[in-house]
Amino acid sequence: MKQATLPALCSAVLVLAAQMPLQARISDTIKSGPEINEISQRTTLLIVALDNNRQPISRGSGSLVARDGNTCVGVTNAHVTDVPGATFVVRTFDQAVHQVTNTRAFTNEDLAVLTFECPQNYEPITIATYQLSPGQNVYLSGWPGEGSPTGEWVRQFTGGSISTVLDTPWRGYQVGYTNVTRSGMSGGQVLDEAGRLIGIHGIGTLEDARRISQRLNVPLETAQGLAQGTGFNYGIPVTTFLGRASQAGLNFPYDVVFSPPQLPASGAVTRASDYTHQPTASDRVSFDNMLGNVNQLLDTVNRVRRFFGF
Repeated sequence: MKQATLPALCSAVLVLAAQMPLQARISDTIKSGPEINEISQRTTLLIVALDNNRQPISRGSGSLVARDGNTCVGVTNAHVTDVPGATFVVRTFDQAVHQVTNTRAFTNEDLAVLTFECPQNYEPITIATYQLSPGQNVYLSGWPGEGSPTGEWVRQFTGGSISTVLDTPWRGYQVGYTNVTRSGMSGGQVLDEAGRLIGIHGIGTLEDARRISQRLNVPLETAQGLAQGTGFNYGIPVTTFLGRASQAGLNFPYDVVFSPPQLPASGAVTRASDYTHQPTASDRVSFDNMLGNVNQLLDTVNRVRRFFGF
């Protein structure tokens, strides 16, 4: 089946955005690494799959992209939510844990949308849909699968640049970049210099080509090309996500902008690759503390279900 091009998907986004109410948005001005990290910190989701004993089976990352009343909407990779029989929970920046109420994966792209109840006043990330190009500075945020030596989970935030934009996407993957990544950051954010979401990360440098082949359902030779073609990482443009979400009727109030980052009044800009992030307490999750919050959440949900008889 012929893949839609990036410009065509941009046109679909224009139609989609015209139907959506806008939320408070991030300005288009180029920001410093610490400023973008603060935006990312508040909108990057930690997604955990639990077995019947409430023990983690796997985990991944995501972005908070919309809030509709008390329903929050996240985007991640389909392979993050492809865990049969699992119960999913989401950890937000304020250390709150939420049970995922629904997941929906797309057929042709490695993308999934999840929803969870959020009475808190969370502000989603702004989405930017302009044409991406090699050499452009980008930042990446996500939660690696391996814990730290202290047993904590630590969010990673790295700078780099776009290395390639493929003519033909594979399962949606089209944008390559130089940022350092680790396993478990799948579904994480790819951000521009203004701190807006421009892509969903999903393939890392160190991944085995066989795993990529199985995940994307493509020939091994194609997967080897993706793994070795640039030596870097790949993400799915956010325009692909918005186009498919519109087709699926998932018209949540996304905050969509169309302009590239604008120079600040000072004209001073630093390269994203020059920024080194040092994780703070807000970037660290104690597994034991989170598990306690998960048990409390699920026990409350079960009591409510028994009270109402479902």
